[in-house]
Amino acid sequence: MKKFEEIVALFIQKIEDGQYQPGDRLPTHRDLAYEYGCSIGTASRAYAELERRGVCYGRIGQGTFVYGTPRDEAAIGKGAIFPEESWSEGQRGLTDLSKNSYFHEDTENRLRDAAQRLFRRNEPGAYFSYSDSRGRPRDREAAAGWLSIMLQSVELENIIITQGAQSGLYLAMATLANAGETVATEALGYPGIRAAAYEQDLRLAPVAMDDEGMIPEAFADICRRGNVKILVTVPTNHNPTGTTQPLARRKQIVDIARRHGVAIVEDGVYAPLQDWGLPTYRDLAPDISLFLTTCSKVMSPALRLGYMVAPDNLVPRLATKMTTMNWMTSPLIMDMANFLFQSGQVAEQGRQLIEICHRREKLAHDILGRWLERPLSPSHSPLSHIWIRLPGEQSMSGFVSSARRENIVVVAGDSFAVNKSVEVNHVRICLMAEPREDRLVKALERLATLLTHENSPLMMV
Repeated sequence: MKKFEEIVALFIQKIEDGQYQPGDRLPTHRDLAYEYGCSIGTASRAYAELERRGVCYGRIGQGTFVYGTPRDEAAIGKGAIFPEESWSEGQRGLTDLSKNSYFHEDTENRLRDAAQRLFRRNEPGAYFSYSDSRGRPRDREAAAGWLSIMLQSVELENIIITQGAQSGLYLAMATLANAGETVATEALGYPGIRAAAYEQDLRLAPVAMDDEGMIPEAFADICRRGNVKILVTVPTNHNPTGTTQPLARRKQIVDIARRHGVAIVEDGVYAPLQDWGLPTYRDLAPDISLFLTTCSKVMSPALRLGYMVAPDNLVPRLATKMTTMNWMTSPLIMDMANFLFQSGQVAEQGRQLIEICHRREKLAHDILGRWLERPLSPSHSPLSHIWIRLPGEQSMSGFVSSARRENIVVVAGDSFAVNKSVEVNHVRICLMAEPREDRLVKALERLATLLTHENSPLMMV
């Protein structure tokens, strides 16, 4: 572990132990360097890492402070701090099984080719003015062709192109609910849902789940208690649990949402890499449902594009809010994506990633099957992650720490809990971000060894 990482870990422990409270000022960079026998540059790097993790923040001319007071929230915002899955960027020697991203060896060349083709067109005037905040007609036309593989029917006028799926999620919440109102969502889910809700002062209501996803009766009970405006859900290959809602359950949830006047927002970021043949909520209830997806998984997060398909009556409000938030999505990036869609490269890469993902999920089941509660997914709709219930004698934090000592990064299950009332003793292990399959297999085998020991041993290379 590098010196700055040791300092970071030490300060996090001190904050957790109560030696530093929210609002407390931390030592100056110079004092920190003197105390820990390091350079000022190392001290600065440690504070920069603490700030990146949301643990502290700096005030120019005043110092570095522990984050967490009401004043901090008013000045900076209270968006949820993301877990360790965003911490390991750039650190060598790690096998990162924390990020639910998809590596493909051709992505870099495809992006480079798209950019070069864009600039060879030599039409700079095309980018000198503002355009429709929903996306230009040609952008929505290209998007519709791609979206048609996920939805039964797509009309150009129902499409809004955003700056990523997270932007679309925030946009939907900002349009459909006001501060103090309630968003229902699975008890376990993507932390970005929590972040977007908290930043807008929306209440989150966790809906209980079973092996078929969200339980309709639990959703109905929350709706009866009132003030629910939106349901945000991942019904297919749910992140992190891997559940998929059957059709009968989807229809039940639609009926409940209609009775209580609740809009349904389906987060379909993994939909381009799934083919269950089940209808989306947009297919079942187009008048009350919004569908969100992105090409971040199938192509690259660098293409900051999200695609929203919304009911007719909501499009004007969403477009107005989109203009307020971002004005428009970059036409340069949209032109790159349009070329990749229309040339068939996105579809081709998607097919290849499905094959790779199925193979890797099978490897994970072969190695870690005894700890998995779900069977292997069908070959046409594999999971890019697995959800492991830890043996009763092991804690999430202990297992994550033991894995990290092995240079393997995984995410503790409580990072996905909507609130502290949700009981969980799991870890999520992602299978597609690691470029080398042999490194993935080695890491999974080491994790299997850790799972078999009550006191996870430090394994030597």
